[in-house]
Amino acid sequence: MPGSVGRVAAMDPVAMGRFPALRVRNYRLFWIGGLISNNGRWVQFVATYYVIFQMTGSATWIGAAGFASFIPMLLVNPVAGYMSDNLDRRNSLLWVSAVSAAVSSLLVAAWVVGVDSPWVWVGLFFTRGAVAGLRLPIWQAFVSECVPRRYLRNAITLNSTQFNAARTLGPAIGGLVIGLAGPGWALLLAVVLNGPVIVALGMMDRTDLNRPSGPPGAGTTGGRSILADYRESIRYVAASPGIRTAIMTVTLIATISNPIVTQLVVFAEEVFEVSPFWFGVLGSAQGLGAVMAAPLVAGELGRVRRSHLQLAATVGYGLAVVLFGLAPVFWVGFLALAAIGAMHLTSASNLNSSVQLQVDDAVRGRVMAIYLMGVLGTTPFANLAMGWLISAFGPRPVVTTGGLLMVIGGLVLFVTGRLQRLDND
Repeated sequence: MPGSVGRVAAMDPVAMGRFPALRVRNYRLFWIGGLISNNGRWVQFVATYYVIFQMTGSATWIGAAGFASFIPMLLVNPVAGYMSDNLDRRNSLLWVSAVSAAVSSLLVAAWVVGVDSPWVWVGLFFTRGAVAGLRLPIWQAFVSECVPRRYLRNAITLNSTQFNAARTLGPAIGGLVIGLAGPGWALLLAVVLNGPVIVALGMMDRTDLNRPSGPPGAGTTGGRSILADYRESIRYVAASPGIRTAIMTVTLIATISNPIVTQLVVFAEEVFEVSPFWFGVLGSAQGLGAVMAAPLVAGELGRVRRSHLQLAATVGYGLAVVLFGLAPVFWVGFLALAAIGAMHLTSASNLNSSVQLQVDDAVRGRVMAIYLMGVLGTTPFANLAMGWLISAFGPRPVVTTGGLLMVIGGLVLFVTGRLQRLDND
């Protein structure tokens, strides 16, 4: 292929170092822009959940906010997959990112005018979730356009790494800004940080993107409706044992882990009894662990069988969750969350790679949308359930039990031979 993608593809990956994907200009722009803008996402995360908890003092309301964030992702999921495979992915990301900035501005406006109804804020969470649901499948599929196939696994790992690097800095920045100036300024900072990824997408060389053959959507839908197209994608997944296993595994992990992240503010204020800044630091722990694990995941662990790596990641993830649930003091909880972050990066990169390496490009966006259903499908309801359970029984026993269930689930998937399907190409 002409341009830098082709030149990089011709080079020896060993000579290029551990992160060859970053040598590709388009991917490098996307990675840097995403890193900066995802910091804004996590600043906003800390600020909005802090506002809800200060307003209500209730884990149940935190769970409701988590439900409102994730349920619209399910509703827009078929549309997002269709957009990814039938529209220009770069242009779609540009427009969706601009809408995300507009929604972030609404959150600032709500704070400025003094909206104190949790129902209004939950409604804003819903709107934000709908935009995120459109963006995620397109983002995941677009990675494959930025690099040649031989660097795809490296690019996926780096994509997860930048997300988690932002997850390290963003919450700490958000907590610091809240502590010094209040939630409103943190929300405003999140608006500003939407900009870099938009700039990065605008600076890309469109002729150097590794696009599917033919124009967007060519030969994929044949004029079918979005729902008919989505049903065909479900049949594609059903016929792919490795993709089915990846979805099953990510569903298990997300059902338990995602609500824990939502409830961190409860642990910060009621279990560890720390300030907003230290709540932000606690929120950054998972990102720190992921960043520290990234060189190993991108390098040596890239040569481990995906099934064996997933077994270790899932069981390790569950044990780290147990440790967090039992943590007697803040710093033990911080270290447990760092271990969770390392396991999350390992698992997410491994499962994402397994799917991307087993899918045809013509249906990549729609299949990634279905894969993300594994992340999103149970999460809204798990948030509601965990919020209610924590209110009823306390955070420690609920989180500890969740970790044990993850360990058991990972062992069952391996013993029954399902994880071994991840090794298919």
